[in-house]
Amino acid sequence: MHVLDINHVTQIFVKSFGLVVMFATFCAALELTFPAYRYSFASYVRGVRNWIIRLGFGAFIWHFYAVGLAWLGIKPLVTINFGTLLHSDNAIISNGLAVLSGVLVAIAGDFFYYWMHRAQHAVPFLWRMHATHHSIRELTAWNCHHHVSEPLVYAGLVALPLALFHFESGVVPAVAMTLITFQAHLSHSSTRINLGPLRYILGDNKFHRIHHSLEPRHRHRNYGFFTTLWDTIFLTAYWPKKNEWPEVGLRDQPEPLTVRDYIMFPFDRRRWRRAKVGSGVEAEK
Repeated sequence: MHVLDINHVTQIFVKSFGLVVMFATFCAALELTFPAYRYSFASYVRGVRNWIIRLGFGAFIWHFYAVGLAWLGIKPLVTINFGTLLHSDNAIISNGLAVLSGVLVAIAGDFFYYWMHRAQHAVPFLWRMHATHHSIRELTAWNCHHHVSEPLVYAGLVALPLALFHFESGVVPAVAMTLITFQAHLSHSSTRINLGPLRYILGDNKFHRIHHSLEPRHRHRNYGFFTTLWDTIFLTAYWPKKNEWPEVGLRDQPEPLTVRDYIMFPFDRRRWRRAKVGSGVEAEK
């Protein structure tokens, strides 16, 4: 693989954008049909624009990540063979086992995400990048982007540890990534539709809404993304009540509306002079 392979970068962008369009649009349809809040059309347009920018930058980052792994010679230390588990003459059973295995991989990967996410709220320079996401006040399935630099953090703290594992069945990581992408949009979706009791295993929009809440009692809660198990184990879970749907955003940081504001959010000195920095979300609320 070349140091800069435009074809590979393009493939990464097209595949990731295709998944985002499919799942974000599906969840947006739920928002319009069963709304918890109704947000402006402009916020949806802004969300689409920022996702295109975010995925464009991300495609280059993930390309260089793959090149870096090959250059450093980093190889898996542990091989997990799903071949026997996934082998079945019954197509329905085989597909079901593939999905189940993908869920297990996503839950395992979420362990690293959980601790990365906590670090993003505790380390000032990581918080400045992550605060771009938390500043969003019209939070929807489309308007839920992260800063363009966040794939760098994810690559180092989540993807790199996972690179030490090899899955014999190539379909399992693909299933896990598909489920995680769907979860990314469902968990930020402003719809009354949620996972109900399944929330005690898989995160949904009601559970994750608490993490974005402006209310002080919701601080330091619900860091998990795909699953709620790690929040339960590490005592950071907050289970929302039936009609609990708090306002979200940052009190002292407005949501970036322009392309410049979005890209420069962590580096804008004037913006950060107006708000305390150093202790994550709690400094802004």
